[in-house]
Amino acid sequence: MISRLIRILRGVLEKPAHLLLAGSLCVLLRARKAREMQDGIPPPSDVCTIDIRKSTNWGVATASYQVEGAWNEDGRTPSVWDVFAHKGMIKNNDTGDVATDMYHKYPQDFKLMRRLGIKHYRFSFSWNRILPEGGKGTPVNPKGIDFYNKMIDEMIKNGIRPYGTIFHWDLPQVLQENYDGLIGDEFIEDYVNYANVLFENFGDRVHDWMTFNEPWVTCVLQYGRGDFAPGIPFGESGQYKCGHNLLIAHAKTYELYHKTPQPSLDGKTYAEVQKGKIGIALNIEYLEPLTQAPEDVAAAAMGLEKNLGWYADPLFFGDYPDSLKKCTGTNLPSFTAEQSALLKGSLDFLGINFYTGKYAKGSKDGACVVDTKEYDVDGNPIGPLAESVWLRVVPWAFYKLLKYVDDRYHPKEIAITENGVSVPKEGDMTVQEAIHDKFRVDYYRGYLENLCKAISEGVQVKTYFAWSFMDNFEWREGYSQRFGINYVDFKSPALTRTTKDSGRFLAKYFFKVGQPGVPATAGCADGNVVKKHRKAHKNQQQQQQHNGQQG
Repeated sequence: MISRLIRILRGVLEKPAHLLLAGSLCVLLRARKAREMQDGIPPPSDVCTIDIRKSTNWGVATASYQVEGAWNEDGRTPSVWDVFAHKGMIKNNDTGDVATDMYHKYPQDFKLMRRLGIKHYRFSFSWNRILPEGGKGTPVNPKGIDFYNKMIDEMIKNGIRPYGTIFHWDLPQVLQENYDGLIGDEFIEDYVNYANVLFENFGDRVHDWMTFNEPWVTCVLQYGRGDFAPGIPFGESGQYKCGHNLLIAHAKTYELYHKTPQPSLDGKTYAEVQKGKIGIALNIEYLEPLTQAPEDVAAAAMGLEKNLGWYADPLFFGDYPDSLKKCTGTNLPSFTAEQSALLKGSLDFLGINFYTGKYAKGSKDGACVVDTKEYDVDGNPIGPLAESVWLRVVPWAFYKLLKYVDDRYHPKEIAITENGVSVPKEGDMTVQEAIHDKFRVDYYRGYLENLCKAISEGVQVKTYFAWSFMDNFEWREGYSQRFGINYVDFKSPALTRTTKDSGRFLAKYFFKVGQPGVPATAGCADGNVVKKHRKAHKNQQQQQQHNGQQG
């Protein structure tokens, strides 16, 4: 017994001081982690090292119709969503007429962002607030320009970088009536004109642009099935015509920004003067083969090409995936050689909206059949179900999706333009119940662990936006589903905002990372404290041995 104690003591005394210090630091870090757990805000995974968190831009996102309100103020005309909602097509007959009233409350919202340490904010412009008549050659609304000028200036005043989405589903109703919106070829020219108005008026301060948000939703749910506004089912032919026009409008907008000389800028391009970037925000569910049967593996690949490749392949390669051409037949338009050249490489960064994943099951009868499943072959769910019926919590799918995108497209820069979750039954909770949103904290913790893992392996994610900054109008579900990291009391005349635990989690470990007094590390492995010192000690020993051999 005594001899054993002597051996332990000798081992401790022989350890270099820096290793003892590293061990002590780990003890302190673990103690702090235990204290942090007591306040209900767990630290992030050790995979999210301080270096990764410091080198990534962390922010929040919203969209105009979901938060602005003021639907008929200061010259704004109806969008397709105003008309759709006023027809009673939304749950509980909700509308976006007031929403969160950000049109009037943005100064207090930016102060809240500042308190939370948020320095990056993705928002969208209301086309019909800027151009009430929608089309090229129609008057620009000075009050609409004034609103966004003031809002952007207020952002910058609070240390927040603006990221502008040009189109987030709210098409001016007048353009829907004139030529069926995105189905009509006239849409392309009108969209590029609208984008030009934005670059001309706001491009000196907005340097990060997304042309479209979730084209799949626009063209499948809005113009294919008719589930979303304008609510007219144009079928598969309409869905693919919508996507075709949307892609060409994107490419022409990229050309406008990067290649078209502007007389107002002495013949220089917007890109040369404003130093900005053009991207797009694509949504995708990751698909994992249900089994390793060839038809299931093929179905997962086909599903990703059909949904993500539909848009990403033309942007990176200049054409649709061969599998999509084969499976859609004459419903899928073709690009001319000129359009293909215009599309290829027409983005400075790729935006990805990611929420969930599913299993894919194929059929031996045909490669075009993709059946998605939420349960494995043993009947186990792929993940817990959120309030939204389409959203299961599948953190590992985030990592796999990012690796898939990196391997297939090799984008020079990726932005996660949306990521978040609706908490089950949160709409029925009191404020005090809802702000303790452990379900959402766990969601972010798991998804961000997988994001950090992908970044650590070289995937070029530079920016991340949580969806959403606050509870808002959730499309067909109205206000019954909540995605915000800040609670909005829709029963209060003031529409009071209260930060949830998920907001505190993101603020503490991501938004405020690197600021004085903010936790720098999540745990002992974060920063590789012990590993670093052990490696230094080993190198020191090897050098001493080497010197001894030379002597």
